[in-house]
Amino acid sequence: MGLFGRARNLIKGLATTPEVGIQHFNVVCPLGHRVRGQRTEGYQALRCPACGEGVFVLPASPLPDPGPRLSSPSGRRNVESGATSRVVEEGPIELHDPGEVTVEIADALPHPDAEISWEDDAPSRSARTPDGAAEPPADASPSKVARARPAGRPPRPSVRPVEPEPDRDPTPKGSRRREVPQGGVVEVGVRGRRRSGVRPLQVFAIVALLVVGTVVYRVWSTRRQGLPQVAALGRDEGIPALEAGDFDKAYQLLAPAKQAVEALGGEVEGADRIRQAADEASLYVGLAAAGLEELLDEAARTNPKSWASRFDDQHRGRGVLFDSRIRSTPDGPEGRYEIDYVVLPTEDAGSFRAGGSRPERSARIDFRDFELFALAKPQVGDHVVFGARLAAIEFDAGSNAWVVRLEPRSGLFVQFHEALASLGWPEAALSPPTPEPGDEP
Repeated sequence: MGLFGRARNLIKGLATTPEVGIQHFNVVCPLGHRVRGQRTEGYQALRCPACGEGVFVLPASPLPDPGPRLSSPSGRRNVESGATSRVVEEGPIELHDPGEVTVEIADALPHPDAEISWEDDAPSRSARTPDGAAEPPADASPSKVARARPAGRPPRPSVRPVEPEPDRDPTPKGSRRREVPQGGVVEVGVRGRRRSGVRPLQVFAIVALLVVGTVVYRVWSTRRQGLPQVAALGRDEGIPALEAGDFDKAYQLLAPAKQAVEALGGEVEGADRIRQAADEASLYVGLAAAGLEELLDEAARTNPKSWASRFDDQHRGRGVLFDSRIRSTPDGPEGRYEIDYVVLPTEDAGSFRAGGSRPERSARIDFRDFELFALAKPQVGDHVVFGARLAAIEFDAGSNAWVVRLEPRSGLFVQFHEALASLGWPEAALSPPTPEPGDEP
């Protein structure tokens, strides 16, 4: 409310004087007698008709009756604590006999704001004389000595202010003090903020997971519905492209066709042919740029350490093709698989095949741990056309010869011979005549 509003309320209050009705008081004396009567314009210091104790009654208020008072322990305590600091001792007040009052015995004494300690051991507070009269302390001044009570009146219970316990923490300034009920101890803890069961972040995460799961399921379902068409496309167009020597197109069609066959569990027409054609197309698109003879010449002219690094960068994993016969098996005297093919230097290969002596530098194919032969178990004299990927070309000091090593799981038998014809292999080489025993390769 602003300054203008306050001035208007002040003028309105001065203009209309409220009518003050009859006001009554209802107080209880220290011994529990309830005294009722009518308030006057001045205060009243009355004597209780029943016991003679003094009762102080406030004068009538010029303000209108505010209605029943609401209990506010904290507010009453604050007012009284501030009022006690302004009390000025003015000496005893003369008591008067009341006029028309009503006296009743109260059911119970009202609870004071401060805790009252009743001491039954009266001699502990002051020493008594032999005749029973209380003797005041020696250091007490005459003005502070209590007046003697009339004979026959019961003694007034002494009220002692409550001292704070030394082990209890004082109430922080500005905070409201809580009343501790008698007969028990109440522990008040800081109550944390109640959190809701589901947080917005959790809801967002759940919704995001549902959306992602739905999208993945729809993509997978749509892709699965198109898998038979992908497999059929590889069978109908990929295999003819492989036989025609168009290895890039064949690989682009047959690689996804093989994946479709695997995803469908092989329940596709021509599933085995699709797998075989896809493997051969993968081998053809990764053939080595040079033959084994050229690689042997390069290895012999290069430092072994630098050659190993160059081989790993340029030739490892490249495909090679073989068309030969089985010369030895693990059951034979060699104790390993051997084929009728020896890698010779380019300049010496012609003279050796013409019946000349074997050159000093040559390389053999190492089929140790080669799974294709371990599973197929070819016999001596079997004609094999197969492909594999290079693992190493290195010099074996134990046998004093060069060795060509193949990746153990990279071998496959060639079934689409039309692809070899497109590479320039003669058709006679695909089915060479079986050599007679004792013939040199």
